[in-house]
Amino acid sequence: MKNNSRYLRPVVAMVSMALFAYLLRRTGVETVLQNVRQLGWFIFLVILLSGLRHVLRAHAWSWCVQSTGARPTALQLLGPRLMGEALNDLTPAGPLIGEPAKIVAVSKWIRSQDAASSVILENLIYILGALLFMLSGIVLALIKLASLRTLLWIGLALVICFLIGAALLFRAVDRRILLLGGMLDYLNRRGLRWSSLDRHAASLRLVESTVCDFFRNRRRTFMAVLAAEVATNFTGVAEACVILTLTAKHSSIFPAYLVESASRAAQLVFSFVPLGLGVQEGASAAALQALGYAASAGVSIAIIRKIRSLFWAAVGLCFITEYSAVLRVRRNHTVDETKIPHSAPVVAMPHPSAELCEIRRLAS
Repeated sequence: MKNNSRYLRPVVAMVSMALFAYLLRRTGVETVLQNVRQLGWFIFLVILLSGLRHVLRAHAWSWCVQSTGARPTALQLLGPRLMGEALNDLTPAGPLIGEPAKIVAVSKWIRSQDAASSVILENLIYILGALLFMLSGIVLALIKLASLRTLLWIGLALVICFLIGAALLFRAVDRRILLLGGMLDYLNRRGLRWSSLDRHAASLRLVESTVCDFFRNRRRTFMAVLAAEVATNFTGVAEACVILTLTAKHSSIFPAYLVESASRAAQLVFSFVPLGLGVQEGASAAALQALGYAASAGVSIAIIRKIRSLFWAAVGLCFITEYSAVLRVRRNHTVDETKIPHSAPVVAMPHPSAELCEIRRLAS
């Protein structure tokens, strides 16, 4: 499996680059540059809207922290978030590097297990919010564009499938069915054991239990986090609306809503493609072409979004030095048990004053 993924990632990266080159050539470089120039100073408004998305997700992450002490504030978590997103956007491994980096960064304030559960919770609720947003976009598109009434049943079927899946998950959480723990128990019963999995089995069970308890016992907080995660999608709608207004001379909300739904779907499915190269352009172009726009409008939106992503990635990379230094300090302060001699037991020596009092008592 590892060998297959090692070969698959370069292939996917080459395919995405080829798709990007094809779309750019078909659209025309000069056309895209003209659209970018038309945006002008409003590129800073697009960057600010994207920054608002990071702030909202930092708040959601802060609410997901379940720690006995003071939890980190959204301002404290903004740096680790930008660093993790930079690694997600710029590396082929994507979340496999970016999300663990977030855990390491915030473990300076809270326990590693609390950090891991908070990152998992925030990502799960973000995915749920994105699915709700995408589902609304699909249903809206079918209602707006469908020429045949039978196509409306597709939207209804999608809604029913989502509700059934949500009901099953709610039942699992309500009954506290730990899926990961059950899977580990099944593997142990079948005699399938891996040393790396055994080492972290207890931590994995604890993190899963913490996540499950959050959904069971903190439902009001869950709704607040979900509201923040859904709101992040509407910052993308505002971005697309600004770009379309200035480049395509069209200010309708519906095309921006549809573009954001397509972009969010592409981001979730192809999260391991750096910057969504080629994928985001294809999704945006297809969504706008369905509404009668030129493909160049969709490609331009995706490229402009890459500009603001690169801006925030550069900011995030500035935090890597700080948090990598934290990681080195934690490693240097970790006791290396292999260097502790085991030839003789360690004997606890009494306090000098207590020893002196005992000698005086015996002498008297």
